[in-house]
Amino acid sequence: MSMEHDPQGLGLEHGDHVCGFYYSPEERDAMLLPYLREGLQRGDKCVAVVDSTRPEELMLRIEGAAEAAESGQLEVFDSDETYLQTGTFDPDLTIDFWEVRAKQLVDEGEFDFIRLTGELSWLDRSDTPRESIVRYESWADQFVLRYPMTILCLYDLRRMGSSVMMDLLRTHPKLLLGGLLLENPHHISSDDFSAA
Repeated sequence: MSMEHDPQGLGLEHGDHVCGFYYSPEERDAMLLPYLREGLQRGDKCVAVVDSTRPEELMLRIEGAAEAAESGQLEVFDSDETYLQTGTFDPDLTIDFWEVRAKQLVDEGEFDFIRLTGELSWLDRSDTPRESIVRYESWADQFVLRYPMTILCLYDLRRMGSSVMMDLLRTHPKLLLGGLLLENPHHISSDDFSAA
């Protein structure tokens, strides 16, 4: 059964930090669109950062997106506004972006739950050290537990090397593969990762 038509949704819960790998825009959309649609239907706050598509193109694929954006339920950014604010990836700036936005949302109290998604297909366009991505994704493991939220990270397999992929597997407790949400047997805690 396609995830997009799954009436039960993805089954995500508070604290889930999920990695989704894709090879094509269709595979990306098969993960991203149901995640956002389900969130909007449930009244969650949805914040998405996209890279391989423009925010306005994504909005066209989600029924009711314009109204959700106008009401403040949906925010869509591109990678230049978030991950690549200075032209290259700075984990501290990106962490600060998410920390500030999450705190604002909780303080405003308008939404009970937050769905974040970040697409990191820009990796092949930036000279980002592996350590920076590992640090960022390891931070996200703890970040997602401090707020009522889930995080879906999307990576284009065509744009990354095998060593980065292994690091990404190790820094995500759950994987989204073929429409299934799976516990990741390769995940290691940020403390164990830094000691390795």
